[in-house]
Order: sequence, then structure tokens, then C-alpha cells
Amino acid sequence: MNQISMKKIFILMMLLGLLALPTAALAQDPTAEPTAEPTAEATAEMMEEAMPTEEAMPTEEAMPTAEATAESDGAMMDEGAMAVACDEDYSVQADDWLSKIADKFYGDVLAYPAIVDATNAAAAAGGNYDVIDNADVIEPGWTLCIPTADDAQALLSGEMSAGSAAPAAGETTMAEGEAAMTEGAYNFVLVPKNLGNPYFDTANTGAQEAAAELGVNVTYQGSATADATEQIQLLNSLIAQQVNGLAVSANDSDALVPTGAEAIAAGIPVVSWDAEIAPGGRTLHVLQAVSEDIGRGQIQLISDLIGGEGQIAILSATSTAPNQNEWIMWMQDELTKPEYANIELVATVYGDDEDEKSYNEAQGLMKTYPDLKGIISPTTVGIAAAARAVQDAGKVGEVMVTGLGTPNQMREYVKSGASPAFALWNPGDLGYLAIYALNALASGDITGAPGDTFEAGKLGSYTVDEDGVVLLGPPTVFNADNIDNFDF
Repeated sequence: MNQISMKKIFILMMLLGLLALPTAALAQDPTAEPTAEPTAEATAEMMEEAMPTEEAMPTEEAMPTAEATAESDGAMMDEGAMAVACDEDYSVQADDWLSKIADKFYGDVLAYPAIVDATNAAAAAGGNYDVIDNADVIEPGWTLCIPTADDAQALLSGEMSAGSAAPAAGETTMAEGEAAMTEGAYNFVLVPKNLGNPYFDTANTGAQEAAAELGVNVTYQGSATADATEQIQLLNSLIAQQVNGLAVSANDSDALVPTGAEAIAAGIPVVSWDAEIAPGGRTLHVLQAVSEDIGRGQIQLISDLIGGEGQIAILSATSTAPNQNEWIMWMQDELTKPEYANIELVATVYGDDEDEKSYNEAQGLMKTYPDLKGIISPTTVGIAAAARAVQDAGKVGEVMVTGLGTPNQMREYVKSGASPAFALWNPGDLGYLAIYALNALASGDITGAPGDTFEAGKLGSYTVDEDGVVLLGPPTVFNADNIDNFDF
């Protein structure tokens, strides 16, 4: 680069304010009388005087490169990106979920947002950490940043910022749909059987809608797998945190009774929903539909689909799921009626509400029973996996799938013919009603006694039936004629 070009650059930098003119030329006494603006000739003369000599002019080699400038800027950004240091690195294990990790380090399952914020800040600062886009989803082997207990508390209270770790557009570091916490409001926790299940995710959407209407906080917390032991561990932690209410879909009706009773004794109302906690372990149960109607309706659907004759099998969730077992009992009872004499139930298998296992079980049924005509799967994970297995096996039209599913996950299979019809209530309404019932209990509007009534927003008025049960309403049958009218 020649000397003339360097001078031009130097002048341009001065005009842009990137270089300071000599103090003697430009400094003014702020207490002095203002002077006239310098003429163009005077300004040019001052700039010429300020121009360094050829010997002082920086050489091309001395000029900072774009890469060096970027590195310098990046270093400054990294230095300020994190206001929180990682006290410990933690590698996610197969049976981990965020609230469990928060309980492990802080004794507070509700402190998980601090781990999310600190981990994302550490990742943004260039550390070897994984970005958490959704607090419901963490993978084994991920590295998380665990801040100190003091820093975690400061993050939760808003006294400290984790840094510039904002999620990308469309992403969230909170449970999907979860609203920001409202200070001083009731803190309720919605506990599904397991996370990552579209049915329960839809229920959480409804719960968050109710929370916004009521001005309460609803946190969505659960384990990665549908396991009663892990669910009990979570509930024990929530009881210790003295939350204001628990809404639980039970993985084991009887096993959760002692834990539920402990919560009630501590003054924490317990509403079970979807899958009941047995009496003694809950204050109320929100029933999605009458179990007898669900079970008998499943047999009626499969009978219609297979022409009233042939072999059928049931693909359930877990063997201990109370709602599944009650529905299956009513299915078996319905099959004793004369009109189903030509239908044979050949097997009941369990996919544990895991997609891969449910898919494999469906495949196994078709191989073991080559004359199989239908599969009933009263679980949203199982019905989609079974329909996909039928499609992949090229048996659409030969093996019919029905059960309980959501329109969005089943639309493809309804239209392909793998699952021409299925049933379900709106799980969003179920989560919505559970939170309204929980709020009515926490506020003292009802006690859960038979005959108690309460208002549930858009759903209207509800009355507590015998045994402390609140009935949502009848399920809907979805098929090719109506499925595009629904979006959940």
C-alpha cells in the first residue's frame, strides 16, 4: 500500500472519529468563551499537522487484519458473555431430567431454569456445553454447566444475568408453552407420566392456558420414562419444596398413594388426571371420560373396521398403568357379548409408551399372528407406532389399527388407511380442567367433597361426583371426514 493511500485512510479515520487529533490542536477549555467555528482551510491545516510523518506512518504489516480484529472483538464478547461461572460440569445420565438434576445440586426441583440459563450462556461463550432448546428434552452425554447455589438463586431471582445466551428465534428454554413465573402467585406443578409424549405436551398447553387466565404459575415437570419410582422421587422433592398444588398423571395407581397422602398432610392439594391415584392419595381425580365407555367403544370401533370377525390384539402402555388396565378390562367384558362372538383377542402386549418398543411389539404381533386383523392401542405413543408398523409392513387394508391418539400425529395414518378411525378426548381440555380444579382446591372454593361445584373457564361449571371424581366429558371419534377440523 503506497503512502498516498495510507494518508487517505488516515484522514478518513479522523473524519469518522476513529482517531483523535492532537490535544493541542483540538482541546478546549470548557469554561472559556466560545470561539468561532474554524474555516475549512484551518481544519485542513490542523489535519495536515496531525498527519504523522512517513517514518511514523503505520506500515501495512502493522495494520491489524480483519481476522485479528474479529478475534479481539470475540475475546471481549466472550469475556462479558457470562456473568455466571460453572461451579461444576455435569454429564447427563440416561435416567436424568432437569428438575432431578436441580434437586441433586440445590435441593430444589424448581431451580432447573438456572441450569438451563448457565449452560446456554456457557455454550454461547464458546465452552464445550450443549445448548438446551427445550427444558423437557435433554440427552444422555450432554454436558451441563452447574452454577453455585448462590449464583443459581441470583439467576432465579433476576439479580444476575447468565449472559448473552438468548435462544435462537423460535426456540425456548422453558418447557414448551410454559409462561414466565408470576411472583406471589400459587405455584402448581403439572406432572405427566413422562416427558416427550405429544399427548401430555398437549395437556400442558391447556394447563398453561388455564394458568394465564387464573394468574397462577404452572411448572411442567416429569421424568423421561414412564416409571412410578422416578415419579415418586419427583413428587417427594416437590413436597419438600412446599409447592401449592400437584396435578399428577399416575404411573401406578396404588404405589403413589403414600406419596400423595404425604402431600395432602402437608397442606398440598393433589389432583390426579388422565391416570388416577387411588383414593387416599389424591384430593380429586379429573377423569377424561368414563372408563367403561372408553373400553367398550374401542371394541365397537375395531369391530366396525374388521367387519365383525377375525383376530385382534391390544398394544398397551405399561402393565401398571391404571387407566390402561381399566380400559382393557372393559374391552374384555365387551367382547363377551354375542355380537362379538367371531372376534378373538389373541394377545395383550406392552410398549411402555416408548415409540421404538411399541413399534417392535406391533411388528411382533403381525409376525406371530399372520391372520391378525386388528390392533387396539389405547395410548398415543402406541397407536402411532402400530400404524407406522402396519404401513412399513405393507399391510394397510389387511391389519386395521385403532385406539386413542391425537389428530396431528394420526392424520397421516387416517388418510393412508392404516388407522381409518380412532378416538380421544381433547388432552388440552384435560390439562386445562386439572389446573382449574387444583386452583379451586388451593383457594378453598371447594374441598373435593361430592356435590362441590366450581367454574372452569371456557369449559363451564363442574360438579364433584362420588369418590371425588370430576368428569371431563365424552371422547370424540376421528376419521377422514373430520380429522382436518382439529389441530392438537
